[in-house]
Amino acid sequence: MPIPTSLCADCQANQSEVEIRKRQLCNDCFRKYVSSKILKRMETYRFKNQVGNAKKRLFLPISGGVSSLVLLQVLDTQIKKQLDQQNRTAYDLVLFHVAPQDNDGGEDWWQHVQAQFGLHTYLPIIKLAGVSQNDKHIEEDLQLLGLSRQEGETDEQFLTRLFTSTKSATARSDLQVLLLKRLIIAMAKAQNCDSVIWGHSDSKLAAKALSEVAKGRGGSVPNELADGPSPSGLNFNYPLRDLFKTELELYLSTLAGEIRSCQLENQEEEAVPVSLRMTSIDTLLNTYITSQGEKYPSIMANVVRTASKLQVPTAAQATACRLCAMPITAGSEEQQLCYGCERMKQDVRG
Repeated sequence: MPIPTSLCADCQANQSEVEIRKRQLCNDCFRKYVSSKILKRMETYRFKNQVGNAKKRLFLPISGGVSSLVLLQVLDTQIKKQLDQQNRTAYDLVLFHVAPQDNDGGEDWWQHVQAQFGLHTYLPIIKLAGVSQNDKHIEEDLQLLGLSRQEGETDEQFLTRLFTSTKSATARSDLQVLLLKRLIIAMAKAQNCDSVIWGHSDSKLAAKALSEVAKGRGGSVPNELADGPSPSGLNFNYPLRDLFKTELELYLSTLAGEIRSCQLENQEEEAVPVSLRMTSIDTLLNTYITSQGEKYPSIMANVVRTASKLQVPTAAQATACRLCAMPITAGSEEQQLCYGCERMKQDVRG
């Protein structure tokens, strides 16, 4: 937010231009502040952690929103610096975008991103319906919800019927998130990547923690939010976990116009419908966290920190859910779905 003229609290040389967490900073120091928060979470991938000349391949899903774009810009800057100083990089980025079902795929936008950040590997855009072609187990696992592909049904038709089979907005959102995550994991494994780098801000993670609990998936929260090995067999990392979405929006506004133009249109948060019956739990809590996060930032941050410290069940303690791979912490040995997926199943017409 703009503030009265004063000296930057960090450099004590430039005039301050923003106030962040009760500190007045110039734009340069603010950008350093944001970058340092992100790069601190990337220390796992430093040169000294390499085995020989083997570099890690990191899978970065890009939605086109503020968070993933800021993450890409910071990592791209770090990689360029490594090339200038050591003529090599500590890791490689593989970028991936899943196009919404109802648009043309955004190929022009994707080419524009590649023109601005050309050092990395870019995969062709895939629509969510492509999950059936890339995750060889997804259709078999969806049968646990009573959903099977009909004879002659295309991928697009099958996906449309999956969503229309849900009886609530929450079940529809849950199914969409599940399919999206399965597609991203399948593509990351196909590219021999070691980790998925998620562009989730602290605000997003706080909303996710609360919504998972509300949907009966509380047991999955530690796995969903913690950095490190995940039930999918890949490492998950959240470098933006110490930054609020409003801070990322402010950071993006201080960058050159060419980079800001890489933001994909229509990536705003989903609006809450007039009728709460038509609102998913995810949308409701995203809206709540976004509106209250500015008022109570420390409370929002504590939600993520506390959830991340919860004990993660080991493989010996629980079997994995066939759909979401999260631990089944209660039930019989024959049970194949976790409690959250069982609840979703109740809202699906087979």
